Amino acid sequence: VLIRGSRKVSDGDFDHRIEVSTRDEVADLAASMNQMTENFQSIRNDLDEQVRRRTKEAIRSDRLASVGFLAAGVAHEINNPLASIAWSAESVEKRFDAAFEMDPADEQDDPDVLFIRKYLSRIQQESFRCKGITERLLDFSRIGESERKPFDLTRIVQGVIDMVKNLGRYREKNIWLTHHERIEAEINGQEFKQVVMNLLTNALDCVEKNGNVWVSLKCQLGNALIEFRDDGCGMSGDVLEHIFEPFFTRRKHGEGTGLGLSISNQIIADHGGSITASSKGRGCGASFVVTVPLQQKIKESNQRTPVPGEKGNDQKEKGKTGKAA
Repeated sequence: VLIRGSRKVSDGDFDHRIEVSTRDEVADLAASMNQMTENFQSIRNDLDEQVRRRTKEAIRSDRLASVGFLAAGVAHEINNPLASIAWSAESVEKRFDAAFEMDPADEQDDPDVLFIRKYLSRIQQESFRCKGITERLLDFSRIGESERKPFDLTRIVQGVIDMVKNLGRYREKNIWLTHHERIEAEINGQEFKQVVMNLLTNALDCVEKNGNVWVSLKCQLGNALIEFRDDGCGMSGDVLEHIFEPFFTRRKHGEGTGLGLSISNQIIADHGGSITASSKGRGCGASFVVTVPLQQKIKESNQRTPVPGEKGNDQKEKGKTGKAA
């Protein structure tokens, strides 16, 4: 029995367990072999899961790199004609001023002059706006070149909440902020603000009127953990599988580009961290946890930063009371 069982295991049948009815040294050996097989099976399953996860991350990174190359190419190609448009409009405006020198009072009474000035100015403004968009595309394609310095993550999150809660589409939704200490990390402030903005607005878009989004910050094993949790529509397993892929979006009617979470994931990965998403299914809400390594000692304050305009304190989170923004 012992020999047959060991041969089955050596042939790859790791679910097989050797059963010996005796109570002697052979039974002890069989028990040891069963324990060894169980440990090996556990280690193998863990390694398989790590390989699967790393493979998915490698595929995701490769796709994101392709998007970066595309963004860089498009941005460079578009910048040249945009510069020509803006320069031409500025030149026409200067030539117009030189050719038609008018008294300011007379100019206000001439609708044609006002029309020309208005649209020349609009051409320049929109050209520079497009240039800003292409610059952001170039920033997206350049990874690891941004300057980093110590920032208080709580203040960044608080600032984004203060800005978002005043937007009309989110005024009837609740944001709850909870933290237990001052958390500082070496990050790029603007990039991190972009990540917080994206995750917070995504959560708010998933909840109905009077719905809730909970944001919590804490430290764990040398990392800052920021969780965005909502009681909204939730996600199926298929959505979770593809949530960080470029251009993947559940929004209809042409809303969203499907790049927000991909860019956020890339930014956090470039900071040495990760974003994990979880949901128990449709209608069960969702959770996104951002993990960022800390670069300096955390100063304990054990105080919670209040959200301006808070009302009520009946909403409680574990360890602290969170109040609606």
